[in-house]
Amino acid sequence: MRQRGFTLVELVIVMILSGILSLVVMQFITRPIDIYVDQSRRARLVEQSLSVMQRLARDVRLAVPNSIRVGCGGRCVELMRAVTGGRYRALPPGDVLSFLPVDADSAFDVIGTLSGTSEVVASADPLACENGTASCVVIYNTGFAGSDLWRGDNAAALVQVGAGMPTSVRFDNSRFAGGQAAFPAQSPGQRFYITDTPVAFLCDTTAGSLRRYWGYTRRSQQSDVDSHAELTTLANPAEHALVANGVSACGFDYAPGTPTRNAVLSLRLTLTERGETVTLFEQFNVSNLP
Repeated sequence: MRQRGFTLVELVIVMILSGILSLVVMQFITRPIDIYVDQSRRARLVEQSLSVMQRLARDVRLAVPNSIRVGCGGRCVELMRAVTGGRYRALPPGDVLSFLPVDADSAFDVIGTLSGTSEVVASADPLACENGTASCVVIYNTGFAGSDLWRGDNAAALVQVGAGMPTSVRFDNSRFAGGQAAFPAQSPGQRFYITDTPVAFLCDTTAGSLRRYWGYTRRSQQSDVDSHAELTTLANPAEHALVANGVSACGFDYAPGTPTRNAVLSLRLTLTERGETVTLFEQFNVSNLP
């Protein structure tokens, strides 16, 4: 009995039809996969952007009033972060804070309780505050000359936070920029802040990164600390961490407030990965009541 097989022509036709069928099937398979990959990449970029906004929001919430400053053509922002604060005693009984230089006052009682004292760093070194190695006591920071903590007008090194009630705060009164032995101005709300460190966020679109810096020497001019090289070569160099990569565009903007309106810090951030781009815009209300 004779057996018949496929002819070469039939085999070629089957191969061609199989190839066409495979291409059709692949269109149905690869398209959903591509969509899933694109959506995953987009979600990852959005998640990273939101993480940046949350990190910045936490620092802004703790910023000393009127301490935010934007530089680098809008690519960086710097602030002085407060770990705690309260109200100083302005009237007896108790240790009242004097603003008269002749009194050379270096201590005051806190009205009520003072939380977060475990995070403050005290020092007997008068330079510790400006060097960033100890906490600073700040009163009535307006950001203007004569009452600007970046220049040291109203920032004093914290010497001691006493235990018990009332809580006492001791500070060094020898390093005010104006040369006086007292804080230059009273706070209408009797407020004081204890800071721990300057904090800076710096965008580098060339490297595609956004980094956070902290724990460094305070400088009066932001232009002295507006690059990675400057921040990491200070006498007390900054610690730093990567906050986001894939940064293709970044812009900070700060609108100072008024006595009736809070200040506003804005950030527009664009992240890019393999042709996928996500841009987020966020605004942060900033308390400016010193």
